[in-house]
Amino acid sequence: MLCCLLATRSGYCVSVESPGASMPTEPQGPNWVTGERVNLGRVFFPHFHFNAVYGGTTIEDGHEAAAGHHDPITDGWTIQGFEAGLSGRFGDHFEAFGVGHLSQDAESKDWTLEAEEYFGKIKNLPGGLELRGGRYLNRIGLHNAVHQHGWDVSDNDLMSGRILGDDGLFSMGGELSWTLPLNSIQWQSVLSLSVGDAQPETHEEHAGEGPKPRFEADKAAWHSTLTTINWTTIYNLNDFHQFRFGASAIFGENGWVRQSTVVGAHASYQWRENGLELGGRYWRWNTEVMYREIEALTTEVRPKAGSFSEWGFYTQAIYGAPTSFAGPLEMGLRTDYVQGVTDADLPERWRLTPSIRLFANAQRTASLALHYNYDDFVGHGSEHSLWLSFGLNWGSPEVR
Repeated sequence: MLCCLLATRSGYCVSVESPGASMPTEPQGPNWVTGERVNLGRVFFPHFHFNAVYGGTTIEDGHEAAAGHHDPITDGWTIQGFEAGLSGRFGDHFEAFGVGHLSQDAESKDWTLEAEEYFGKIKNLPGGLELRGGRYLNRIGLHNAVHQHGWDVSDNDLMSGRILGDDGLFSMGGELSWTLPLNSIQWQSVLSLSVGDAQPETHEEHAGEGPKPRFEADKAAWHSTLTTINWTTIYNLNDFHQFRFGASAIFGENGWVRQSTVVGAHASYQWRENGLELGGRYWRWNTEVMYREIEALTTEVRPKAGSFSEWGFYTQAIYGAPTSFAGPLEMGLRTDYVQGVTDADLPERWRLTPSIRLFANAQRTASLALHYNYDDFVGHGSEHSLWLSFGLNWGSPEVR
C-alpha cells in the first residue's frame, strides 16, 4: 500500500501512473497486448512507454520558455521519449526498479539516452517502515514522482518546472518512509524522509534580451546534499469519494554554496461513479502550491550576498467517462502560475490549458490527446500553442 499512497494519482493502489484506474479482478496468465502480468519467472516485469507530440506554437524562446525538458517547444514533431524499464519483485520484502529513457531534443534533434531511475527498496518492515535507496524521483507532493508518460497533459506545469527542475527533482541517496499507525481503513498517512546527493538538471527562463540580471537563476538549483520531507494523508470517505492532502519541504545547498529552501502543500479529491468496481464516470481535482527562498550571490565583479523568493501553483480538474467504441474519454482544465523574479530574469507567468484525451481501451494501453496552451508572460504579451500527442504504455504496474 505504501508505494501506491505516494506514487499514484488514482488513489486506489492499482496502476502506479494511471489516474482514474479502478481495482481490477486479477485474471490468470499474461496479456501480451497490454503487457499486464507479462513476466520472467514471476520476478521481473518489463515496461515500455512511448510519447510523441505534433503541433505548433507562437513562442519563439524555445527551451527558455519550456517548463519541462521534454516539453514540445517548436513547430512539428517532438519525440518526448522511448522508455524501457524493469521491475523486480523478490518476495514480500524486497523490490527493485530501473528505467532508461531515450529522447530527442526538440531544437537540436540530438538524441540522449539516460538511466532515469534505478533503486531498490525493502518493504513491510516492522512498525510500518520502508527503505529505498538508489537514484529516484523524490516523493514531493502529487506530481514530482510521476513519470512523464503518466501526466494528464503532455507538458510540465510551470511551478514544478521552475522550482523543482525541468526534469523533476531527483536524489541519489536513501529514503525512509513510515506508514503511521492510525488503525483505520478510512485513514492512511505516510511520512517520508530522503537524504542524498542532488541530481540537478536546471532550466533557466528569460523574458527577453536585456541587461545582465542581478542573480543567475540556474544556480538556485540544489547541487550537493539534498534533504526532502513529505507527508501525505489519504481519507476514504467511502468507496466513491477520496480526499488526499499533505505538505512537503526541501533543504539543500545551491550553486552559490548557500541555502535553497522550498515548502509546499498539496491536496486532491477524486470521485468514482462505480467506486472500486471497473468502469463508470470519474472526476479528480489536484492542486499544489510551493514557495521557495533562495540565498544567493550577485553577478557583480565583487559578488555580494543577497536573496530572492517566489511562489507558484497549479490546479487541474479531469472528468472522465467510458465510451462504447474505445476506452475512457477525458476532458481536463489546468491553470498554473509562477510569480517571477525580476532580479533573476525569471518572468511572471500564468497559463490556461484545456485538454481532451481518448484512450484506446480500458487498460489505457494507447491514447490520443489534444491540448491548447494560452500563455501570458506578464508584461511581455501572450502566446498560443496547440499540441496533438500520442502515448503508448505496455506492461504491469511499476515498482515505485
